[in-house]
Amino acid sequence: MNDLLSPMLEYSIHPDDGPRAAGAAAHVRIDMHCHSTFSDERIKYAPGIVYHPLLEPEESYDLAKSRGMDFVTLTDHDTIDGCRALLDRRGPLPDFIIGEEVSVVFPHDGTIIHSNVYDIDEEQHRELQRVRHNIFDFVAYCRSIDKLYVLNHMTWNEQHRVLTRRHIEVMLEHFPVFEGLNGTRSYAHNAFAWYATREHGKVLVGGSDSHTHRVGTTYTLSHGGSADELIANIRGGDAAISGEFGTPEKLSEDVWIIIQRNFERRMADASSMWERLFCRAARRLGATIYPLVCFGYHKHQNVLIRDFVRALPA
Repeated sequence: MNDLLSPMLEYSIHPDDGPRAAGAAAHVRIDMHCHSTFSDERIKYAPGIVYHPLLEPEESYDLAKSRGMDFVTLTDHDTIDGCRALLDRRGPLPDFIIGEEVSVVFPHDGTIIHSNVYDIDEEQHRELQRVRHNIFDFVAYCRSIDKLYVLNHMTWNEQHRVLTRRHIEVMLEHFPVFEGLNGTRSYAHNAFAWYATREHGKVLVGGSDSHTHRVGTTYTLSHGGSADELIANIRGGDAAISGEFGTPEKLSEDVWIIIQRNFERRMADASSMWERLFCRAARRLGATIYPLVCFGYHKHQNVLIRDFVRALPA
């Protein structure tokens, strides 16, 4: 397992459409994890800074299509408002699937993980938000409505805790589909998901987890002439992961772009010279320290992976 910590840049796990039998259907592509401006995250230890994605829903949709995605989804944090806004602005889109990244809680210790759920409506979204505070209730509800639900970025949780054996056992027992390639997480983190699920018959899918302009750079290959067929095929195991890993450099770039936008908004809203001076000073300080913070984050995450491996069920 030590080789999983080897540094990697971009890597394609699965080839794009290659030679196939005559008459066989071509692969279709979908980036199964991406965000719009409707998806805000608060940054721990940075009060007042919001990790606010850059693209409006229609910009994310258009970028995905321009990069060859046959189907598109948005998976904003605990909301489907971005999906609704896209459909309100563009009208019905047969190639669009409403998605949501749900923050799900382990009730015994409060650990929060993320799960994408697809092809849901407003009523189902509200119920997902009601049951998300207990992972067992969440899974039971997803099964009761027969929806595709995916465990995202297995090595990440909101508290940045080391996963225990109990956490991992619950994940492996209750999630049939795992995010096997996340375009924001580095090679080691994605490889851990393969390693942990290798003997459990899990379906692996891929998505960019884009909060900036990386939509469509990591994706899932499957088959289907409609959104319903695609989801059914993925649930049945017809899925292959393809595209790019994340790297520390990519994370640093994305973080700085988003921090810059925060400062720009603050500057635009500033009502005095002192506020503008403070924003300029804070931006210069941020430019100095953010690469070190990102580097430290990656080092810490790699330490966590070693502990995750120790916690894996025998």
